[in-house]
Amino acid sequence: MKKTATFTAFAGAFLFIAVSALPASAEIKCQGSTQWNSAAGGWIPSPYCEDNLVATVARENGMRWSNAAVRKNPAIKAEACRFAGSDIRINDICEGHLPEDNNSRSR
Repeated sequence: MKKTATFTAFAGAFLFIAVSALPASAEIKCQGSTQWNSAAGGWIPSPYCEDNLVATVARENGMRWSNAAVRKNPAIKAEACRFAGSDIRINDICEGHLPEDNNSRSR
């Protein structure tokens, strides 16, 4: 019984060390609205990176929302788009959130 407990403790410690030694490369890498995908071997469109770009452009224009706030709350993303969506970098991402988009639907 004592050997099993010792083995279990050793295995748990080894697993903890192995997991904490994983490289930080698991972090999502964005370039504009695209995300690096090693499986595809290139940059692919990503809602995560698009939302980060919307937040960045909105902050450059005076808003104070974080990337996480824009990603997690569609109402904040819509507000950020209305605030800075005319910027060419995010105009296509913000399609549907801009005031002129609402006018074209009512015709």
